[in-house]
Amino acid sequence: MINEILYQLLKERQLLAVDPMYVWLMSGTDHLDQLESAAAAFECRLTQTKDCLYLFPSQDNQFLGYSKADLKAVLIKSNQNDVHYYLSMFALLVLLDMFYSTEYGGGRVRTFLTLAEWMNRYSDALNSGLDNTDNPGNIPYERMVDTYNNLLSDMEHRNSSNNKAHIFMTLIKFLEKQKLIQYLPEDDQIYLTPRIDALMHVILSSDEQLTILDSINIERDGDSNASTQ
Repeated sequence: MINEILYQLLKERQLLAVDPMYVWLMSGTDHLDQLESAAAAFECRLTQTKDCLYLFPSQDNQFLGYSKADLKAVLIKSNQNDVHYYLSMFALLVLLDMFYSTEYGGGRVRTFLTLAEWMNRYSDALNSGLDNTDNPGNIPYERMVDTYNNLLSDMEHRNSSNNKAHIFMTLIKFLEKQKLIQYLPEDDQIYLTPRIDALMHVILSSDEQLTILDSINIERDGDSNASTQ
């Protein structure tokens, strides 16, 4: 049964609590330990919530996860360089910072985010980084600000690669494909899925990951849609 459950997790990346395999998994004291050992052999880790069991590739797992080269191929155009990749990764950090508390073990602080709010906070965080002497992530702020400011600010052509909004739209498509967010284009609103909540629980319990997230944290402005989860 362990092999069947692992296969299901490798295929779907999750196992719902209502699934008979999940029920069996929880019925024996050593079943979950056996599954964790099997997942570790594939360089993966398990994260359990009350409704689901998730499988996530470990950071160095390039078979089930994404290498830097893989992400660059997805997030930037062939004529763009590493700075454009850094801009995309920084946009992801800002997105996470806006949705989650960066206190150790913190949780969700809002229900949704609009694209405009994300872009505004991103611009503020980039410019604040220029004066930030504490930079644990070694973020190349000066090069990033220069490159970002040379992109167009035209929301009507947001899918053009020389447009600022293209960074965010490409990330949205990627995160939706990974079942981490849900985007409502008619309202320009972004909602998170339980899958990313489970992943962020792991990240927010890691001192190293938390320090990098906290490095781009800027004062929250009490948005009307923010709410404690």
